[in-house]
Amino acid sequence: MTTTDGPAPMPERTTPAPLTPGPLTSGPLTSGPLTPGRRRLGSRTAALDAGGDRTLGRLAAARVLVVGAGGLGAPVVAYLAGSGIARLTIVDPDVVDPSNLARQTLFTAADVGRPKAQVAAERAAAVDPECRVDAVVERFHAGLVAGHDVVVDAADSLLVTRAVSDACAAEHVPFVWGSALGYDGQVTVFDDRVVDFHDLHPDVQPDEGSCALDGVLPALCGAVGSVMAAQVTALVAGLGEPLLGRVLSVDARRWHWTESPLRRGPASHRPALDAPTEDAVLPRIAPSALAARIADPADDVLVVDVRTPEERAQGVVSGAVPPEDLPADDGRDVVVVCARGPRAVAWATAAAASGRSAVVLDGGMQAWEREGLPTI
Repeated sequence: MTTTDGPAPMPERTTPAPLTPGPLTSGPLTSGPLTPGRRRLGSRTAALDAGGDRTLGRLAAARVLVVGAGGLGAPVVAYLAGSGIARLTIVDPDVVDPSNLARQTLFTAADVGRPKAQVAAERAAAVDPECRVDAVVERFHAGLVAGHDVVVDAADSLLVTRAVSDACAAEHVPFVWGSALGYDGQVTVFDDRVVDFHDLHPDVQPDEGSCALDGVLPALCGAVGSVMAAQVTALVAGLGEPLLGRVLSVDARRWHWTESPLRRGPASHRPALDAPTEDAVLPRIAPSALAARIADPADDVLVVDVRTPEERAQGVVSGAVPPEDLPADDGRDVVVVCARGPRAVAWATAAAASGRSAVVLDGGMQAWEREGLPTI
């Protein structure tokens, strides 16, 4: 290991157009070596009607990049770790927070404060020592896609997905996408040669929902993430039909699953290159993590509250200052706060353009107060 909701009745589904030649479809899929350990690990998979040594060999040659090791990424990593793949790369810039533990099942209380990617990689390597597992403790960037056969977008961020989509299209690599917020989840597979994320979401939109603010049913993350992992094994080893050209949605209030067709229209186009990309994806900090930093006398973090004076009069985070009172950049970390998050993102984006980086309080003051954290 290294570290670095219900739609209208469905029309009859037609089979999507086949993929043009690409890394997974240009002739026979390659096979990797099957050691005795790999045979034992994959014995139940091999027993499937589509299993056997050929399937295990395909898995043993597969290289998978997982973007995000949170609520969706945790079950993806857990199942892929036991699938017998050759290489698993896990990308996440965040650290484990106590609020993660209910749904991010790779982590324990002992992992709080540690990088998610590193912990996830340790757990995966412990399952299959023969799998090369790499942890990348940084934000996703396009250069990470090369050398992988499938990408899993488990970051649950529209801005990250735009970046993943662009990078995968450039490398002709399919990617599995999933989303979970509140009681609602979705899963599909994208490949720009057939259908891609901009066919589902043509307009570039900022991230608005937040687990910290809107909540998420923990078991929903497990359900959606498990389907995402199954899409990987469908793509690389033919274990089932991948959801290419189909969007699977779940309403976890009733556990009602629906499938909707997705096709590329004649006016479909990839958003312009000057639309928000991975550079617009700002780092975030959980309310409890910020509270811990404020309580630490050795941590001289600066908190900037960009709400209106009337909003601030209702209560602020201890030590927070309005933007006009922010001292000159002296190298200290800056956390920017608003009511829900969008204004903080806009402020931090503008600050970054002028050379000053900032972290956004995830969910804003609404999430802070929901967790019962103090204001003054």
